[in-house]
Amino acid sequence: MERVTELSDEELERYVPVWCALAQLFLDTELQPADFARIAAAISKAGASVEEAEEILERDVAPAFTPNVLSVAGEWAGWSGEFVKERVLAHFNAGAAQRAIARFRARQHRTLYGNAWKEVKKRLTQIQHAK
Repeated sequence: MERVTELSDEELERYVPVWCALAQLFLDTELQPADFARIAAAISKAGASVEEAEEILERDVAPAFTPNVLSVAGEWAGWSGEFVKERVLAHFNAGAAQRAIARFRARQHRTLYGNAWKEVKKRLTQIQHAK
């Protein structure tokens, strides 16, 4: 399930909106029901299934953004799409050992974003079943 570090323009066009939506789970703020709905809608609009979104979360976004929720003064206002893209791509381009450590840390701290993901997943499932 290892990601190739070279992504095509088409892949970036598809993934970046999903990365941006999922990165919101790592803001140092309490997300509200409207936030979960907005995140789910963005993922659905990008064409990602629930399963694909969860894989992207665990493989791409959580390893890159978990440090924000562990920081005493983490980002709370949000990130630009370009910043999210650069941060995820930096994770892809890190050495294999560094990527493995980042994924391990993200799994260790899943409780910090897991409940928010469950809320998004529930809404994303509802959107996809309504189609």
